[in-house]
Amino acid sequence: MDAIAEIRALAEEYAMCGGNERSDGTKFELFAPPATVEQVRAFEQEMHITLPNDFVRYLTELGNGGIGPDYGIWSLDKMRENNPYAPKIGDLLPMIGGGLSAEAWKAFAQEAEAAEDEEPFEQRLVAGGIFISTPGCTMDTLLMCKGAAAGGVVTIDFDFLSYYDKPMERSFSFADWMIEGLHDKIAYRKNGIYINQVTRYNENGLGMAGEKLTDLLIELRIAQLIEEGDVNAATLAPEIRAFYERAFGNGTFRMWIAMSGRNVIGTVGLTLTEKPPYSANPTGKIGVLSSMYIAPEFRRRGIAKCLLGYVIRWARRNGIGTIHITASEQGMKLYESCGFTHNERFMKYDLL
Repeated sequence: MDAIAEIRALAEEYAMCGGNERSDGTKFELFAPPATVEQVRAFEQEMHITLPNDFVRYLTELGNGGIGPDYGIWSLDKMRENNPYAPKIGDLLPMIGGGLSAEAWKAFAQEAEAAEDEEPFEQRLVAGGIFISTPGCTMDTLLMCKGAAAGGVVTIDFDFLSYYDKPMERSFSFADWMIEGLHDKIAYRKNGIYINQVTRYNENGLGMAGEKLTDLLIELRIAQLIEEGDVNAATLAPEIRAFYERAFGNGTFRMWIAMSGRNVIGTVGLTLTEKPPYSANPTGKIGVLSSMYIAPEFRRRGIAKCLLGYVIRWARRNGIGTIHITASEQGMKLYESCGFTHNERFMKYDLL
């Protein structure tokens, strides 16, 4: 599906589940009236940038401001108000996407946070981009328009630059950022859940902040195994922890977790592997699905299907040619409803 058509369809789905209703029951429009192409070109000339095509299409086909991740997309006038540096820094080389080393980034972040006058550092950091939204607090969402990261969206918090342990590079494209953000809104509207992606291991196993793993994920894995008939699963906690530490550490495994409030109520994992390319999978990249588990009291609400959608979209964006799953009879209908098909040629040889 065309990206703008998909964004429009997701916005309509969000409205259907009450996303455009105020607390008093009245409804509001999810998009402002569209801008004209002439208005966008005048804005580009004023800001000394060329906006990515998908963003231009959002402004001119959907709305001059409107629904998006977090607090939505700003209008052209709101972007003018929140980008005072843009006309001044048109000739600066972009730092984001510029291949800055981790050491150079750390030095820049520390110097910026210690400086009495932060403006020169802020100008260097946002060069080549324009702020289009905010997640709230002291954070802003930057759309890159120049350099290797052009078209990508990154979140910047000037008050916590040293929190980032590596240089900020391109993240989602604008279209993918919009699509994932709208799926987030729909998941919360329908089920009251947040979906987070876990890509790191927290050696202390404490807390739930950002991407850090908690002991609860291990407990959920054991609960799943016991439910599937593994009576000795509780003894595997050290091995599960060692797997997470190793696989998260080397980038071969990631998880998506569903959270209700501060509680993790669902998980799904994807192990990344490769084999020599073949016609049906020219990248050779394969994802192996595991750890699909929803807490019993949250089942039959569509949460498992929601989690699978996040996995499939991520895999498609990252060149994964196929996803494999060993499914229980109970899980077959779920996977089939998401487009999985049976492969009768699969065989295994047990060594343990």
